[in-house]
Amino acid sequence: MNRILTAIMLLFPCWAWAAPTQVTLFPDSAQVEEVSAVTPEAGEAGLSACSLILPGQADPASLRFGRLAGSGTIADLSWKTRREQNQSAIEPLNQSLKALKAERGEVLSELEGVRGRMAFWKAQSLPAEKTVASLRELAGEMGKALREDSARAQSLEASLEELNTKIAWVEKEIADAVGQGRTVWEVRVLVAGPAPKELTYAYTLRDCGWAPLYRLEASPARGNIDFFWQAKVWQRSGQDWNDIRLHLATMQPEMQSEPSTLPPWEIGPLQVFRKSMAGAPMMAMRSDAAKEEMFESAPPEPVQVRHSTYAAWDMGQKSVPAGETRIFEIEQGAWPADFVHLLRPSLDSKAFLQATAEFTEPKELPPGMAFFFIDGAMVDQRQFSLSGREATMFFGTDPLVTCTTTLSDKKTGEKGLFKQKQTFLRQWTMTVRNAADRSAQVRIEEPRPLPRDERITIELTAKPEPLQEDNSEILAWNSTIAPGKELAISLDLKITAPEDLSIDPGWRW
Repeated sequence: MNRILTAIMLLFPCWAWAAPTQVTLFPDSAQVEEVSAVTPEAGEAGLSACSLILPGQADPASLRFGRLAGSGTIADLSWKTRREQNQSAIEPLNQSLKALKAERGEVLSELEGVRGRMAFWKAQSLPAEKTVASLRELAGEMGKALREDSARAQSLEASLEELNTKIAWVEKEIADAVGQGRTVWEVRVLVAGPAPKELTYAYTLRDCGWAPLYRLEASPARGNIDFFWQAKVWQRSGQDWNDIRLHLATMQPEMQSEPSTLPPWEIGPLQVFRKSMAGAPMMAMRSDAAKEEMFESAPPEPVQVRHSTYAAWDMGQKSVPAGETRIFEIEQGAWPADFVHLLRPSLDSKAFLQATAEFTEPKELPPGMAFFFIDGAMVDQRQFSLSGREATMFFGTDPLVTCTTTLSDKKTGEKGLFKQKQTFLRQWTMTVRNAADRSAQVRIEEPRPLPRDERITIELTAKPEPLQEDNSEILAWNSTIAPGKELAISLDLKITAPEDLSIDPGWRW
């Protein structure tokens, strides 16, 4: 076992992994900022050389350094990969091995004591001056003690055998972990000027990210929506992120340090040129507030930080173990909302509960899975996102509010009345019923018949008349229906066109 531990110590590098100080997580990657203490060595051409270790998932092209102390500058970088032991897997195994050995030591100590007592009783000789009764009593005590100690010794020996088996298994796991290892980047940094004592740098990391989780609970009686927003966070860098400054961002900024080549302006066949967007610099991900509060206590709740190409949320100081998924709270609140039952009778008889919320400040919620509830009951699970000062959401259907459409008349022709003309006549009634025990705000929408030829004439009458709205393609009515009551809307439509014009009355006919 000592040889295994010695091998582990020899295989570990003489420099330690730098601990991340700030991480900005994007949906499928991360920007990691680290500060590493270094011990420079003499390099070629009078330069000093420093070594860094980065995870194998790091992108070499994304490495950026902060300003060096004094007049030092980065002269050159070189990268190479190597295998390194998975320390995060070995450390818990070493702890288990230590605990098992301590337990085995206690069992051995107790077993030696039991065996000593048994040897003591067996070595006793019976004195001649004792009476027969006293000898029988002493023999009985000796037999009882030997039986109890023998049973205890057998139990301890079984426990000892089990512990030895576990210790052998853990030692094998440690040996396997030492042999497996993982791929890391070894970065050699050449510095011109004064040798630095520490380096500040940042890089892009794969195999990590976050996804939003939403929960929206509608309460029409109270006129609001209870909103809950969480973040599912994961990272597989092989290194635990302990007490880092965590930011969650909506999109990955593109890294571009040079402008794109300006193409010539040529007049000819249509060609599409993709415009490359300049991304934010890597080191610009840290806000001034984050610098000032890096080692202070975490804020009570996440704070939104606006960047030029994306939005991020400052989650404060967090810990994210490698390989595990964590759930963090981002935001919750009550959104005042207006609720209405939306019906489109030409499609079906259902009434969809629609909620409209307005916000004093613009919101930007990235796409994620959302759970929709109404009065405590789950009604849907679907993708959800929001951008702007207003949001319209649907919370399923209300079976207590329905609409039926009754066709009164439908005719085509009428040549006896309209010579050299063709006509289409349609009469129908829409009846909306409220079977709930409270009033229902309803909105009924129907397609407005639109002529697509100047020779087509359309006459439409409706009782009650539809609303005057900006959308010229729909007919709409708003109303409040009392409990147990109904609303009837009747429509008469006449389409007239020349007899020699081929007419398509549309899908609603």
